[in-house]
Amino acid sequence: MAYKVALCGLTVRDQRLIEIVLSRAPNPKHAFQICQANLAASADIAIVDASTKQADTIIAELQTLNPDVVLVCVSDLGMSGNSRYRIDRRSVLLKVNRVLDEVVENEFLKQPQAGPGRPPAQIADREATEQPATAQPLRALVVDDSQTIREQLLVALESLGVQSDQADCAESALRLLQSNNYDLVFLDVVMPGADGYEVCRWIKTDAYKRSVPVLMLTSSASPFDRARGALAGCDSYLAKPVTWGTFFGAIDQVLLKHFKGDRERLSARGYREASFAA
Repeated sequence: MAYKVALCGLTVRDQRLIEIVLSRAPNPKHAFQICQANLAASADIAIVDASTKQADTIIAELQTLNPDVVLVCVSDLGMSGNSRYRIDRRSVLLKVNRVLDEVVENEFLKQPQAGPGRPPAQIADREATEQPATAQPLRALVVDDSQTIREQLLVALESLGVQSDQADCAESALRLLQSNNYDLVFLDVVMPGADGYEVCRWIKTDAYKRSVPVLMLTSSASPFDRARGALAGCDSYLAKPVTWGTFFGAIDQVLLKHFKGDRERLSARGYREASFAA
């Protein structure tokens, strides 16, 4: 069986690359047939450029025309689009076949497997919060373009028994998120490239990451900033410079919520509550 793939609103370059891959390097596992956007009503899969101004309109029209179509979203960093299947633009040539495999096996054959949009780390995410207490240490991702702040948070997290990875931009953060499990994510609002809100939206719309608590780091915790954070789905806000009492209290609060109030389980993961945490 050949699955029909509609190409909708893509750049000329991206469309050409996908056509080359699917026609000249056929997928060894599944057959795919390209069709143009005007035939999307009969397509099984639609690949859409999610970074354009018309993206929301195109996606809404597709879902009205063909409610069963599965969306694959292409964007500059692979973080845009309300779909679990995303490809960053620079990796289209390398990843399109693997993402299409994942779509077929997850959506049509119902056999979830690891792939570029759902690596082994993501498969384990939901299970990780449902398993009995383990000795695996808690792990955080700290994303901030200031090395000083990253180092300060590293030391503070270590004092709580929380290991951490660091990233200085959204692109680096995305790579780490796709290949690792985290119990906490700290996001600077203003960074080179995509901002913290966009990374937060990516986390909160991913089926296997959305339960991870996200704490936004901002130099301005104005009502407007808090509203933007709430819309992106963040769990807490920390205004810089961060006071340690507020920092430890926020961590304790979001971790307790994430682990459903089970402090014994947190302790089993090596968490040490700060003496002045709220």
